[in-house]
This record gives sequence, structure tokens and C-alpha cells, in this order.
Amino acid sequence: MKNILFSILILVPTLSFTTGNEKLSGENGMLSGTVTCKDYYELSNHADAGSEIYAINEADVKSTQYGDIGNVIDSFQGNKSDYSLAVYNTLDIARITKLHDNFDAASKFAFNYISGFRKLPATVRTSADGKGNYKLNLRPGRYYVVVISGLVKSNNIVESKGNIEYKIVDIRSAGETHQNISFEKSENSMVLLLTARQRQGC
Repeated sequence: MKNILFSILILVPTLSFTTGNEKLSGENGMLSGTVTCKDYYELSNHADAGSEIYAINEADVKSTQYGDIGNVIDSFQGNKSDYSLAVYNTLDIARITKLHDNFDAASKFAFNYISGFRKLPATVRTSADGKGNYKLNLRPGRYYVVVISGLVKSNNIVESKGNIEYKIVDIRSAGETHQNISFEKSENSMVLLLTARQRQGC
């Protein structure tokens, strides 16, 4: 009897863990796509191998303290953009300092928020393969999907291990939904913005 109970205790966690790569079963749907990244001097995207994909049903995340994940990431990215543009585009030290403080506060809040989101029991995760491809076997419904790049990193606490992207996708019963993600280094975006502004000013 003890041996049977021990076997059950070992088997249950094994069966409950999923990377989302299983075949479709019953009424489940599939979320699939390719994660890519691009450097400024490259003409095309290449595979963002090792990127991490986290998905959770809208109803599940709304019942937790992390239901505002989309707005938190949007706020973080907005503050990041404002601060980066100011650093490259102004000599106003007071303005740069204020934007830096705003970005620092947003970064600390987003770091803790995203860390909590990733640890939610209902969150399903997987990693992109060597070609940047991923698949997640999910119940039908609306999902919040957070992707962390495996190759593109930025100099802040939120993205020190990989830049962040966020999507909302609808999963159909027994169907497949495609969602591709592309990352580009922040420095590259700044170069493009400044180049465009210089051309407009000429």
C-alpha cells in the first residue's frame, strides 16, 4: 500500500507539468508562432532561439493581483521610450533626471509584477526552439501572452535577461492560432528615430 501511494505521489506532479508542446486533445486549441529578432545592420530577422513564452487564460489572471499585466508592460515600455529619446535628443539635465526617475520607478514595479505573473499556477510556459518556433496546447478562450527574448537584452532590471513583449490572443476550440513575435534592440530603434528626424530637418 505504501508503495502504491508513493508511486501516485511521484506520478501526479509529472502528469500535471506541461510545456505546452503536446498534441491537441479533445476541445483544446493550439497557439503557435515564431519569435525572431533583428539587429540594425541586418536586412532580415533571424530566430530568437531560447525565448520564453508565458500564457494564461484571461479569466484566470483576472482573478489574481496580476490582472493588469498589459497596462504594466505598456507603462514600462512607454517610460523606457521617453527616457531613451530624452537621453539621445536633449541637453536638458533636469528633464533627463525626471524621466530617469520615472523609468526607474516603472522598472522596479514592472519587474516585481512580471515575476509574480510568471509564477502563477495557471500560467503555461514553453521555450522557442533553435528556429524560433513555439507551440502551446491551450483551452479555448482569450489569453494574455508574455514573451521574453532569448537574445535581445537591455540595460534595465526588467529586461536584463531578455526584452519583453506582450500580446492578447484568442484560442479556438480544436484549432490553431498563429502569433509571431519580433524583437529589435532599443539602440537600433533610437538610431532609426534620430536618423529620420535628421532627414526631416535637412
